[in-house]
Amino acid sequence: MTYQQEILSRAMNHVDDDLIRAAHGPRKKLRHAVPVIVALCLVAALAAAFPYLREVIDTDSDLLGPTDESLPQGNASGSPEEAPANPLNRPAALGGTTATLVNVTDTTATFEVVKTDDTPLFALLCGRRNDALASTEEGYTDNGAVIRHGTLKLYVNGADIPVFAFPSAAGTYRVTVDFTSIRNGPYPMQEQIRLYAYLGEEEKTRQTILFSLEIPEETDTDSESEASPAS
Repeated sequence: MTYQQEILSRAMNHVDDDLIRAAHGPRKKLRHAVPVIVALCLVAALAAAFPYLREVIDTDSDLLGPTDESLPQGNASGSPEEAPANPLNRPAALGGTTATLVNVTDTTATFEVVKTDDTPLFALLCGRRNDALASTEEGYTDNGAVIRHGTLKLYVNGADIPVFAFPSAAGTYRVTVDFTSIRNGPYPMQEQIRLYAYLGEEEKTRQTILFSLEIPEETDTDSESEASPAS
């Protein structure tokens, strides 16, 4: 043993046992705390990433099955109707109302609405998994959750000030539904908009019409007609 090692050995003999235990204490506590810290970090990361995870899950993956198995039941007790979505300029009847989708943009849908009675008409947008994202019906519920009202803006007969419900009185209207907040929201929406009304005895049965939000591709004929000067 060298002189330096001997000095160190003698010095260690004078170190109190309590000091030795104290020196090892924090390391043990830290070792036990590591799993808790890691778990908390994972929870925080999942909470922050939840909207993005849902967006990934809400894609059209075949692993998730078909996306149009059923429509949200909402406040109705009847079974929803499944039918192909109506394209532009095809009138569809809903009780005493006839609605025709006349124009579509990335964030709006414009309808010609002819009402012969005062039955309320509502619009509904859904996500990829048929979960309700927005409705013009105040207090609309989907799986027990109340959908926030006022996210869809409606412009009636060219008015500049939006309203949040379709006209109820009989008459003819041009209604533009603005769904910008839903299009730019965290959850992907279906390229369909639903108009529905509660019909039948005591208005307990909901009937729904689907309209496609796919923007028609411009044809060569349309391009040529726009390019050619007026005679």
